Amino acid sequence: MDTDNLNRLVRDCFPDVSVDKELSRAITAGERAIPAFVRDWLISRYQTDDGVDNEGIRDFLAKHLPDKQQREVLRNQLLNSEELVLLDGYSVRVDLNRGDRVLRIPSLDLENGHVLPAIVEQSPLLLSEAYWGAGRLSYRPSDSGGEVWMTEFRPMQTAEVDLDYFIDQRKRFDTAQWVALLIRSMGYNPDAFGTSALVWMLARLAPLAHPRVNILELAPKGTGKSYVFSQLSKYAWLISGGFVSRARLFFDLSRRQPGVITKFDAVILDEVQTIKLSGEDVIGALKGYLESGEFRVMEHSGNSEAGFVLLGNIPIGPDGKPWGAGEANPSYFDTLPEWLRGQQATALIDRFHGLIPGWELPRLHRDHFAVGLGLRADYLGEVLHALRQRTEYSDFVASHLEVDGDVRDCKAVERFTTAMLRLVFPDLKRVDLDDFQRLCVEPARQGRAMIRDQLRLMDPEYSAKPMTVQVVA
Repeated sequence: MDTDNLNRLVRDCFPDVSVDKELSRAITAGERAIPAFVRDWLISRYQTDDGVDNEGIRDFLAKHLPDKQQREVLRNQLLNSEELVLLDGYSVRVDLNRGDRVLRIPSLDLENGHVLPAIVEQSPLLLSEAYWGAGRLSYRPSDSGGEVWMTEFRPMQTAEVDLDYFIDQRKRFDTAQWVALLIRSMGYNPDAFGTSALVWMLARLAPLAHPRVNILELAPKGTGKSYVFSQLSKYAWLISGGFVSRARLFFDLSRRQPGVITKFDAVILDEVQTIKLSGEDVIGALKGYLESGEFRVMEHSGNSEAGFVLLGNIPIGPDGKPWGAGEANPSYFDTLPEWLRGQQATALIDRFHGLIPGWELPRLHRDHFAVGLGLRADYLGEVLHALRQRTEYSDFVASHLEVDGDVRDCKAVERFTTAMLRLVFPDLKRVDLDDFQRLCVEPARQGRAMIRDQLRLMDPEYSAKPMTVQVVA
C-alpha cells in the first residue's frame, strides 16, 4: 500500500473528519483512560496548518479532562462556588428509595452527585455506563452537607453526518485502499496484517454496521478483540466480567426502565469466562431476543435492533490453533462458562451468525497500530450507525447470493454478508463480484460454518449436511 498516496486521498476526500492516528494515540491524560473517539476529537479540534497545537491540547486536558491527581483541587474549586466544565464518562443510576437520580463523576471519584431530570430525559444513555460528554458542575450547600449538581450536559458527538457524501466518496478509492482506510480508522496499520487477518479485523465492525448481527469471537489475550467496541463507538455497550441480569439487559421491572439492549447498536459481553448470568430467565430471554429481536419480561414486551457479541479468551497450542482443538478434540468451547458449553447451550449458540477465529489474528505490537490519516473514530461510529437504516444492501444480497441449508444457516450467512457489504461497498455502484465473494460472502460462510461444526460436536442431532453458498450475477 502506497502510504503517502492513501494519506493524500483521505485528506482530499475527508478533510474535516480525518486525523493523524499516530498523533491521536499519543494523547494521554495522566492516569485517565481516554477512548479513541475522544482523542480523535481533540486532534481534530487542535489541528493547525503546521500540525497540531500540542500546548492547546495540554491546556484543554488540564482544564476539562483532568487526571485523578487533580481531583482535590477540583473539589476545592467547587467548594469555593466555582463552576466546572468537565469532559468525562458520566453515568446515572436511579435510586427509588431516595427518589433521586444519582450521578457518577469518575474524574472526581464522586458516586453521589445529582443531575437535573431534564438532562436525563434529553440524554437517556446517561442511564447506561460511561457516556462521554461535557458536563457543567456546581456545588450547592444543603442540610446534609452539600451536593454536586450537573446543570448542563453536551454529549460528545460529531456534527450531523452527511451519509450520502460518505457513500459517494467510496468511488475514489479502490477496494484495497478502502479496506485500508477502515482498518486505519479502527486504529490499526493495514500493512502489518495479512489478507485473512484484515478481513477478520473488519468483521469485528459487522454488529455496528447492520442490525442484529450476533457474533462470537474466541482469541488469545492481546489481540485487541474488545478494543474496537470500547474505543470506537458510543453506540456499543461493553461489560467485562461480573453478573448480567435480565433486568440489566432487557427491562427492569422494579425501576420500570428499559435495559441496555434497547439503547445501543451492539451489546458486548467481554471475557465471557468471567460473566455470570443471574438465573435461567436470562438465557430464555436472550434466546428469544436473538431469534426474533423481541423480548418479554413479565407483562412488558419490547424489541430492539441491537446485535449481540460474546468475546472469550481461548488457549492456543504450539501450532497456533486453539489448544486441544485437533482432530481428536476439535471443540473450541471447552474453556467457556457452563452456559456456553454442552448440549443445553446449543439452542443459544445456534442463534449466533458467525464465529470470528481470533487465533488467526496476531498479538498486537507497536507495528500493528495505525500510522497516517484515518477517519475520526466518532465520525466513523456515526456513519456505521446511520448505515444501519439503509435497506438497499439487503436487496443486493438477496439478488446476488444463494444459500442452501438450514433456515438459521441461511439467515446467518445473509445477515453477516449484508453487514460486510455495507462496510466494503457502501455505494453499491461498482461491486466486483469476486471481491464481494472474498470480502463479504466468504467470511460470513466460514463464520457460520464454524458455528455449525461446534453445534454438531455438542449435539449429534445437528445435521452434518454442509450448506452451500453461491454468488450469482
